[in-house]
Amino acid sequence: MLALGVDLVEVARISALVERKGMERLRRLFTEAELSYARSAPPLAAQRLAARFAAKEAFCKAIGRAVPFREIELVTKEKRPCLVWQGRFYPVSLTHTARYAAAVVALEPTPSPLRSDPSAAPAA
Repeated sequence: MLALGVDLVEVARISALVERKGMERLRRLFTEAELSYARSAPPLAAQRLAARFAAKEAFCKAIGRAVPFREIELVTKEKRPCLVWQGRFYPVSLTHTARYAAAVVALEPTPSPLRSDPSAAPAA
């Protein structure tokens, strides 16, 4: 069964977090590359960070457990956004406006070692 995670973030909440904590204090949530990308376009920084926050939340929902956000990084692979966690790449869809950022993560299930053959019948 496909595992799906969706998250929506208000950009104003991220803007307030940046104002309260400063961009450097956000290292608990974002990698240096993610912060650098956000800083590269100051007018869009909060939107970019909100989209990354939403992606990480959506990923955690899809896998069904919490993961420290610093262990997950949003990167571009073959001109598409994806998340990297434990050396594996996971596709993600992002969107953002001045008010909201959203992300969707869909994960293929990992086959069980006992049922790796899709043509195998279930055990009786």
